[in-house]
Amino acid sequence: MGPIKCPRCGAEVEYYRSNCINGHFIGFPNVRRAQEMVADLSRHYVAAVADAASRRVVSRVRELERLLQTTVATINVRPNILRNMALGQNYVNYYNALGHHARKIAERAYHAHRSAVDDKIHTGYGEEILNAALSPDGRGLTNYGPITLELREVSIDDRASVMRENSFDFYDRYKLGDRDAVEEPGWRSTWADRARLGVAHLAPFVSAATAEADLPIVVLSNGTTRHGDRYMEVHIYGELSWQTLKRVTLAQPLTTTEEQDDWFFGRQKLRHRDVDIVDPIYP
Repeated sequence: MGPIKCPRCGAEVEYYRSNCINGHFIGFPNVRRAQEMVADLSRHYVAAVADAASRRVVSRVRELERLLQTTVATINVRPNILRNMALGQNYVNYYNALGHHARKIAERAYHAHRSAVDDKIHTGYGEEILNAALSPDGRGLTNYGPITLELREVSIDDRASVMRENSFDFYDRYKLGDRDAVEEPGWRSTWADRARLGVAHLAPFVSAATAEADLPIVVLSNGTTRHGDRYMEVHIYGELSWQTLKRVTLAQPLTTTEEQDDWFFGRQKLRHRDVDIVDPIYP
């Protein structure tokens, strides 16, 4: 990939920036990275469909593709995060929260591993990336929090890219901790191409025994712990305000009075702002 030139002023732009030196917006770096891999993604997609044809499961894979075209981005949070968003505080990633003293640093081993993964996956701009899950039906990853935030597509579609799996698993798959290791290209996509990426990655898991009703679990599956979760990861550049929320769902009971109070407060505030609230536990 050659140097990036600003289409407005011709200035050369460093690979990790979203604006040129003169302030002109030239696109989000995570999205550009995915766009670089379009040809490789197409090759993976064609190979997956050909393999499905050889196994006589093309019709089921086409159903999977239609499901993937309607997927949404979800993030799971604790009730205090929802309360803060309802009060006007933007949702930010781990590094920004550390910088603003909004959270404590993770334990040493996890912080070191996380920093290594993000430096390799999002070189130069990891401090701007939020991680979400690609959801086929609004479900989220409850191991990360009992409240599922479903994001408005219009609020992320131009700044979101998608990866075949969790960044930690992706890092391990390609041994990116090795000094000269590089990922196999074509396993990231733009938001618009997420269905093609999903087919390329997930079609091998579809068999003649896979029922249509089972396809959502192929796309997103909650494990007993975070290590057992299986999902495609969405990378969103920037922060999230309450205006980005389409639906908020309480997916699990809350165990403390403080958490319940935070939920009731956030629920009330957001309902008044026409955010769809789903609460099967405390109606």
